[in-house]
Amino acid sequence: MQPIKKSNLVDEVYGQLLHMLASGEYPEGSKLPSETQLCEALGVSRNTVRTAMSKLIALGIVDNQQGYGNRVRSMNVGMYANSILPCMLANASDLVLATEFRIGVESMAARLAAMRATERDIRRLREAYENADRCIDCEDAFATYDMEFHRLVAEASQNPLFVRTSEMIEAMYTTWLIGFQRNHGVDKSHDYHSRIYEAIRQHDPEAAAKGMQQHLEDVLDKVIADTQSRQKDGDIRQTESGKNAPPALPLS
Repeated sequence: MQPIKKSNLVDEVYGQLLHMLASGEYPEGSKLPSETQLCEALGVSRNTVRTAMSKLIALGIVDNQQGYGNRVRSMNVGMYANSILPCMLANASDLVLATEFRIGVESMAARLAAMRATERDIRRLREAYENADRCIDCEDAFATYDMEFHRLVAEASQNPLFVRTSEMIEAMYTTWLIGFQRNHGVDKSHDYHSRIYEAIRQHDPEAAAKGMQQHLEDVLDKVIADTQSRQKDGDIRQTESGKNAPPALPLS
């Protein structure tokens, strides 16, 4: 745990506790640190810790037992997918970190999809790809079908955690993707989708995973380049602002 520095203390404490539980630091049935211990570790008040803990109790992740304290309840797949994962993704505001996360998750999802996809899964993937192909000159529609394709790959994996992750990513990043593809184009992404689809259709796990990894690594390279460009522009503006600033008053 790290001391809390941001202004929204309850949400920050809540987020850190979620990460702590998701990491397995405190397994099912174990007792959590006392309020006093958490206050000292996080550098916040007892009321802040108590409020954050009450949110975990309301979600059913933590159970408060009279005379014992707070205990970790069952961390099953449904609880992780519906409570912890959305919070973790919502806090991943850094696009570089989020894209790195996607590379690992979606490459494995593609691998499993190639192993487990049904005829229905393959048909839906083909329909999403063809819909995107028809909308290749319309960024808004293309981005929608682009993210749908990724979600359908996750669904074909038949792993509920991958499905929930993809649903969250689709909801959070479709709007961002429109601007991203407007700057970088869609042809390369569309080509990668074709390769991924063919690998899944042919039930080739290695090719599917490799195709998804290369696709998202290409996205990551562009995200990093965009981030560096924005930082450079900000430095230039700051320098120019400094040049135009009035001279400082002499100190007497």
